[in-house]
Amino acid sequence: MSLLTKYLKGWRFRSTTPSLETGDEINVFVAETNGTDEGLAYIGDTELRIEGAGPDTVEKRVRVRVTAFDETDATARGEFLEVVGESSYTG
Repeated sequence: MSLLTKYLKGWRFRSTTPSLETGDEINVFVAETNGTDEGLAYIGDTELRIEGAGPDTVEKRVRVRVTAFDETDATARGEFLEVVGESSYTG
């Protein structure tokens, strides 16, 4: 086994367009809301719209159940389940 092979063992590339399945439960940070009851999060290049994530969830980590995913447009929809953490941003 060459030194390069040993060095690169276990490395893999990450995709900026994740593959999501309906029913998946994932944790994401809410980036913004539309001012009512829909939050917006980004997973790589994918835009995730979250029903039920109001203004009080912005900059918080939330658990979301994926309800729809369009790989072609890199868009997804999900439903808010719960807040699971605070942002590490303290500014």
